[in-house]
Amino acid sequence: MTAIEHFSTRLVPAPSRHIVWQKIVAAAFPGMTTHAPEGIRAELAHWSLGPIGLARALSDRAQVSRMGTEDARPHLLLHLLRRGTMVMRYDDQHVQAGPGDIVIADDRRAYAFDISRSNDCMILQLPLSLLGEGSPSRDWHGQWLPSHDPQVGLLFHLLQGIWMQRDRFDELDADTSALLIDAARMACRRAMRPDVPALHLSSPVDFALAHLDHPDLNTGLISVALNLSERAVQKSFFRHVGQTPTAFIMTKRLERASAMLAAGDGRTITDIAFEVGYNDSAFFTRCFRRCYGASPSQWRHRSLLS
Repeated sequence: MTAIEHFSTRLVPAPSRHIVWQKIVAAAFPGMTTHAPEGIRAELAHWSLGPIGLARALSDRAQVSRMGTEDARPHLLLHLLRRGTMVMRYDDQHVQAGPGDIVIADDRRAYAFDISRSNDCMILQLPLSLLGEGSPSRDWHGQWLPSHDPQVGLLFHLLQGIWMQRDRFDELDADTSALLIDAARMACRRAMRPDVPALHLSSPVDFALAHLDHPDLNTGLISVALNLSERAVQKSFFRHVGQTPTAFIMTKRLERASAMLAAGDGRTITDIAFEVGYNDSAFFTRCFRRCYGASPSQWRHRSLLS
């Protein structure tokens, strides 16, 4: 286990941030270039665990692109999205991912990612050979592994759990890397076996409930994620909950926020706003007041007194 290297544009003057971020990304991922606005706010944590590399990137809206390499030991990069959306473009194709999804890139081939604002992504880099027999001959580039697959969820939560223990990495067992490799192999197994039928996709309502913290959640995102027309998404919401997608999402976000406020666990109002999918705490406060007739702080105070 190597020590975590942390990089950030936070203390860099705004006009120079895009240049600094480009250098940070290029150093961590050779051959990769960023295209970002001048004042980009972005952070990167990078470390290795045995034969695999790990990273966590937080970024405003940007684009990253990478040229293919001729490395004798090819790697796959599994991009596990925690927040936001991203679109992978390669050749004449594109793949869109939302929270909980995984998109795979082969470092021997060129590709680009369009990254949404408030993006949070974990990246697992592992030698292609570690995926097992038959994997080196498979075309992994652009493979999408959906969040509703339980094996994908297992890998996702395992990576998040390791990240939560980052202050105690030196105490992790040496076999942790083997555990991650096994989880990655299981997550990819469905794609490796064409005889396994595809999982049933979530309903539009279920998808919305599972991704309420996604700031870009709307009819368009749901339609792309579930391969449905926007009209079909709207009809499904009316049929099952009697609301438009927009109204349902706002209602459920505010219900979740009201429960968090009542819990009195020390989270700030801004933290709660972001956790339920709002990028602007002032807008969150206005929406909350319209719905509950009280500001978030007033609601918290009344809840703690009752």
